[in-house]
Amino acid sequence: MLQKNPTLKEWAEFWLSTYVRPAAKPSGYEHYHDNLYKHILPKLGSVRLSKLTTPRVQMFLNEEAEHGNLRDGGPLSAKSLKNMRVVLDVCCKRAVADGYMAANPVPATVYQHCSSPKVEVMSDSDQKILEEWLFQDVSLLNAGIIMGLYSGMRLGEVCAARWRHYDAQRGCLHVEETVRRITRFEKNETSKKRTELVFSSVKSDSSKRTLYLPDVLNDLAAMQYERFREITGRFPGPDDFIIFNSQGGLMDPDNLSHYFGDVLDGLGLPHVKYHALRHTFATRAVEKGVDIATVSGLLGHADVTTTTHYYVHPREEAMRRAMSSISPVTTAYAPRGHRNFPGFPQTEPQEAETPQRICRRRKHIQEVVS
Repeated sequence: MLQKNPTLKEWAEFWLSTYVRPAAKPSGYEHYHDNLYKHILPKLGSVRLSKLTTPRVQMFLNEEAEHGNLRDGGPLSAKSLKNMRVVLDVCCKRAVADGYMAANPVPATVYQHCSSPKVEVMSDSDQKILEEWLFQDVSLLNAGIIMGLYSGMRLGEVCAARWRHYDAQRGCLHVEETVRRITRFEKNETSKKRTELVFSSVKSDSSKRTLYLPDVLNDLAAMQYERFREITGRFPGPDDFIIFNSQGGLMDPDNLSHYFGDVLDGLGLPHVKYHALRHTFATRAVEKGVDIATVSGLLGHADVTTTTHYYVHPREEAMRRAMSSISPVTTAYAPRGHRNFPGFPQTEPQEAETPQRICRRRKHIQEVVS
């Protein structure tokens, strides 16, 4: 057990090993660990819990906002600051519950709220260029991009999909697992870090879903099945992966992500993350008239409002097409270009707007109408 008035570092280490490690997913534990050991504990770790006041925490947050970037010593993003504050808040909340602190100092602090991130969606022209490249050579890595683009699956879900998840008769895929590369920490928290690929259940219960695949992905699955046999000399078993590497094993999601970035650079397209394929899939579905509740189910969102928040906003191209379709009902107007708009010659100098001019214009309009 801890002493009566431990330092924040002593409490945080106890909290991580006792409450976080047994319950959190490896990725969640990594998130808590990194925020504590990279930002919070180097500045506040020696402070006794009884001395960890709101002004002390506020000064820390202000300093991190100005100089918390570990790469260049510059400002820390509002999102990173928010994440750090959340970790410290949960840590202190548990300390209060266990009787090591009288009150949690974090909720009374203030910080710059971060705006919701803008989703990255590929334009129609960029998607066309990418598709032409992908289908010219459906390599093992290109197959992983195609799967994400036409299913809306997350990167970890694409790489973790196995043949036992695929029902060829019905043409559907059961999304149940995800995989990601995370940092593994030993129990003493100070030993050398190492990374490894870790499988876990999907993000939430709603993320566990069944996708009825479009023809392009059913064709891709059939091709992958035959290609696996050619590479390994055997038919794929239930635990083999649909998207696999050159040895027939697990496709490292980091490798697929980096490759996608290289493809975009090679094609001269704007850089977006692999996750933009998911956003592009959802946006195209909405534009094609798929109802938002169905899109939400396809993406595995826990709440349809999440889908609405991200994907119901029209894109610039869609708004341009909508505005170009609007025109006068009357036949009195014939399109001649905005420089020769009837009744409004652009070559005449514009008079200054005065009350007298406004009155004359209103009178002229009334006469025309009557």
